[in-house]
Amino acid sequence: MTRNTPSVRYRLLRGWALQSRKLQSVSRRLEGVVGVCTGTILNGLLRDTEKEALSIDLYDASFRPDNDHDGLYEWEQRWFERRLPAPPASILIGAAGAGREASALRQLGYHVHAFEPSAAAFRLCQIEVGSGLVDQASYQDLIATVLHGKSTRLRLASEATFDAVLLGWGSFGHVLQRADRLELLRACDHIAPHGPILLSIFEPKATAATDGTYYLPWGGFLVRPTPEELDQHAKALNRQPVVSLQSPSSYATLIPDAS
Repeated sequence: MTRNTPSVRYRLLRGWALQSRKLQSVSRRLEGVVGVCTGTILNGLLRDTEKEALSIDLYDASFRPDNDHDGLYEWEQRWFERRLPAPPASILIGAAGAGREASALRQLGYHVHAFEPSAAAFRLCQIEVGSGLVDQASYQDLIATVLHGKSTRLRLASEATFDAVLLGWGSFGHVLQRADRLELLRACDHIAPHGPILLSIFEPKATAATDGTYYLPWGGFLVRPTPEELDQHAKALNRQPVVSLQSPSSYATLIPDAS
């Protein structure tokens, strides 16, 4: 069987397709270079509080509802079944995004209260979970409300407590200073003194880091807390850390010390 001689029309369209592929490849490489350069410059010029604010703004500007997975991932299902108290326990969910985890946990029978700093994600979370169960608030709001008794955007009753706290996927790494991460965990410990604190850990792939800080054009600045750091934080709170480094995601649970 012989191959027919390509027509002029085919050769032109083939050439266009191949050139387009090359341009897309160059565009991806250029995008990566621009991202690294941008992150390096911003990391050197911005204060940590400004980096955290920019991370929220970038996530807000980049947020697309169709990027959010529907329901829980398999590793989350196993994690929650193993570490969360049984329904109808109450769970505070920070950095809730569009409400993926909060909605799934509600369907399992949990009582949830969620908060999310991104305006775009917060609006969708209201639709998904219910406006009375979601606040547009940040981890700084949680710390100010729980540890310092200040009035913030986080609507929590005085001396409110929960059976568990869940810090949304990878969000713990957006708190850039180690001391601030411990302060956040202190707030979580205060509001769920007898329950677990669950947090997932950002996993860098090919993203370049500057002084241990990663920059994502769609998500801003992140650090990757180590198991050693989590162990020290847990000891400071009289908790036991259970850290999983299994693929596809690393995660940790800080469990109250039974002793």
